[in-house]
Formats: sequence, C-alpha cells, structure tokens
Amino acid sequence: MVPGYISAPRKGGRPGPRDAQYFVVSARIREERPQPGGKTIPYMSSLPSKKNRPPAPSGDDGAVAIPDVGKIIERLRAQRGMAVRDLAEQSGLSASFIRAVERGDSDISLGRLARLANVFHYDLGSFLGFTSKLSRPAFVTGTDRKRVNRGKGVTYEALHLPALDLDLVIVELAAGASFRSDLTHEGIDVVYITKGEVVLMVNGVDYPMNAGECCVFSAGFPHRLRNGSKAPASAISVTTGRM
Repeated sequence: MVPGYISAPRKGGRPGPRDAQYFVVSARIREERPQPGGKTIPYMSSLPSKKNRPPAPSGDDGAVAIPDVGKIIERLRAQRGMAVRDLAEQSGLSASFIRAVERGDSDISLGRLARLANVFHYDLGSFLGFTSKLSRPAFVTGTDRKRVNRGKGVTYEALHLPALDLDLVIVELAAGASFRSDLTHEGIDVVYITKGEVVLMVNGVDYPMNAGECCVFSAGFPHRLRNGSKAPASAISVTTGRM
C-alpha cells in the first residue's frame, strides 16, 4: 500500500482538506409517494422554502440549526469556478431548478441532492455531515482524550471527536525516537507533519516526510512513525478507526 501524498488543493479538482467541511441538515420526512408499478419510495425534503422556514434561534437554546443547502451548493460551485449550467449538465438537473435551490425557493429530494454531491466527489453522507449533534461546537472533554505509551521519547495522545467516528492523534517524537511496535487497525489514516523530519513506515516501506507534508493510507497495513534526526519532530493524524 503506497500512501497518497496530498499537495496544494487544485482549482476545479477533487475536494482537498480545505473542502472537508461538515454541514448539518435537519430534514423532515414526508409520507411515501407512490411510483409507477405500485412501488413507493420515501421522500425527504432537505429544507423548507424561505417563506416557510422557521426563524433561526436567537441563542444557544438547544435547537437544531438548519443550514442553507443552497448556499452550500453555491459555495462549492464558486470554489471550483463552475457555472450553474455546468453543474446542471454534470448532474442531469435543470439549471433553473439548481438556481431555485440555491436561492432557497425550492426543496430538494435526497436523490437529486446525491446527484449534486456526486459532481463534487462527495457521497451524500459526507456532503451533508448528517448529524444534528454538530449544529453547535462540541468540545473534546477529558473522557474522550487518552494518552498511549508508544515507546521512549514518544508522546501520543488520541482525541475522539464527538458525534464522529474519527480520532485526532497528536504525536511528538524526541530526537531518535520511534514507535516501539507497528500499529494495525481498521480505517484510513491521514498524517500531517507539523515539525521536523519524520519517517512513516507502511507495510515495511519507509516514506520520509518533512514539515508541511501530508499523506493518506490504509491503516490495515502495519505502520509506525520514527524520528531519525537529531531534532524533535511532531505530527498530527486523523484516523477513521478508533484508537
């Protein structure tokens, strides 16, 4: 397994780390609608139109915030320099419908929203960040933080992110320090070097990395970090498998 290195985000390309933002949608489910042949499918409206939209809460009263899906689509288009007609051609939806959604004047079904998400290289879940638990900032408390002994000269702290199946790992390596054993777990790892020089070993192969470099790899292969230099080094990692 060769790690995939991440360079600067490309204009008009696939989403990069700066695009990995989560959005919350409080959706209401309508009754199943009959389809040809007697079948029914559930229909979900992501947002009420502007005139029917409830007022935003004035304070932190526990209410679930309803973001503007139209603005999300408009922002992603703008980031990629994409015109409405281009998005319409790639999604198979009409330009007039997309404009109405962006203005907040039209509801959108899950099926149509999935087609738009696919154009931006998101699946529907990641496009929406589908959890009401993140409508307000959620702080990582002591119960979701743990330090793990990975060897002499290694500081390793894992923070489990609330409402997400993700761990943020902070690693500090003294000069010459290394993980004492390989790690192997489910999921995907993203490693970013914040200081110094670090060698990432994946499946027996060394990948030297310098500060500012980032890579992605399958955590199912044995991997570890080591600092072969004479100066301290540090890294952060995001993993989809809980540590």
